[in-house]
Amino acid sequence: MKPVLISFYVILIGFGKVIAQQYELDPINANGARNQQLLVNLDSSVSFTVRTNTFLSPQKTSWKNLNFTILPITFTQQFNTGHPYGWNDGPIMQAKGYQVLARPGVNMHFGFFEVQAAPEFLYAGAQSYTKIFPGQSFLKAHLGPISVGVSSENMWWGPGINSSLLMSNNAPGFLHGFIGTNKPLKTPIGNIEFKIIGAKLNSDKSLPYENNYNQLRNINDDWRYLNAYVVSWQPKWVKGLFLGMTRSLQQYGEKVQRQQTGFVSKYLPVLGLAIQKTNNLGDDSLDRDQLASFFLRWVLPKSHAEFYIEFGKNDYGYNIRDYLLAPSHSYAYTIGARKLIPKSKNEYIQLEGELTQMTQSPDALVRSAGNWYVHSGIDQGYTHQNQIMGAGAGFGANVQTASATWINGDIRNGFLIQRVERDPEGRVNKWTDLGIGWMPQWKYKNMLLGAKVQLIRSTNYNWEKGNHSFNLHSRLMIQYNFK
Repeated sequence: MKPVLISFYVILIGFGKVIAQQYELDPINANGARNQQLLVNLDSSVSFTVRTNTFLSPQKTSWKNLNFTILPITFTQQFNTGHPYGWNDGPIMQAKGYQVLARPGVNMHFGFFEVQAAPEFLYAGAQSYTKIFPGQSFLKAHLGPISVGVSSENMWWGPGINSSLLMSNNAPGFLHGFIGTNKPLKTPIGNIEFKIIGAKLNSDKSLPYENNYNQLRNINDDWRYLNAYVVSWQPKWVKGLFLGMTRSLQQYGEKVQRQQTGFVSKYLPVLGLAIQKTNNLGDDSLDRDQLASFFLRWVLPKSHAEFYIEFGKNDYGYNIRDYLLAPSHSYAYTIGARKLIPKSKNEYIQLEGELTQMTQSPDALVRSAGNWYVHSGIDQGYTHQNQIMGAGAGFGANVQTASATWINGDIRNGFLIQRVERDPEGRVNKWTDLGIGWMPQWKYKNMLLGAKVQLIRSTNYNWEKGNHSFNLHSRLMIQYNFK
């Protein structure tokens, strides 16, 4: 670590109370709190469908104490022997060879305000590529259960574990302003969580796009403005049930700035979007792209289990009749279930299964919708820094995942089977990846070490007949926790 950064930590320790914290979306700690909910050790009103990459609950408002949190220092190393593979890893690219991502961080909380600096440093050896990202940094004001601020944190919207249709930690975090809940908002009809953002999305001309459709195209590289929201509702009449919706709209930023309209229609257009194309026939001429999804998560605490589903559309239905007669047009979905089998106080077995479908349905024979995350109005597709912001398996992919993990506190030992169909619709040669993986995690003093070793057999790689290959995808994550 650089001497300047070390000195910064020393100064902070001298002026305030220091506590340790962990990142919520990183693989080494992902779903730890969610598991505690299934084990009935955590508030059952939290949906876990509106998440950021820090699981920091606002502390009690006080102007007397300045609290400092030294965040874990994390180092994530990834290596692919044969070809690009991997997702849900932030700035790390889908590339062959070695990469390392490092992140230090510090959090400060004073009165209503909270500020965090957690930059990310990426080095990719195969391309000699280095870059610094703002990472998991933010400035927030907490006003009771509502927070407002500016952030570059990764977000995860929806109930999925391996995939989320609209917002995940697959791409680097992007700069955005936001307003949303920091804990469930209690109302007469149940608990509500929400977040609405206005964001700036960028591209990197030196890199290819994860969206294969754009790799060989001359594209418009202008920055884009993203307006999106997520809302989750827990009906008071059905314990453990969460219902929600996400919706996003992206446009080229220069066009947004030239609009001579009111503030809401200019910067919060997603709030006024029609749900039928008959009510907005001019939308296709505006060079913008919208996505939407509906989701359900049902927690069954007595069974230590949960079931979830997310159903998305990448275009309007023409009218209600169109939605009813062609429900699979321009759709994608994720469906999954998890079951924990307690063995002792801190020991349990975790079983997971999830299926994500993003290729076009047979409805495409009658009326093609194009692939999920692709729209003619936005050349870059649904990306930031050329990486897809939703389900990381990518363009038109279908993913089936099953895993079993033994967990005892911070110690884990898991096994994974995963099958990925790469954009099979309309292809003569089907490209399929079949992988088996080992996912151990162990603790040594203040360090947590998590690994993933996955052997992938690719059939007809890059849709080339007879091009079969093996790839060893490996990841080692080291997290040093301050006490």
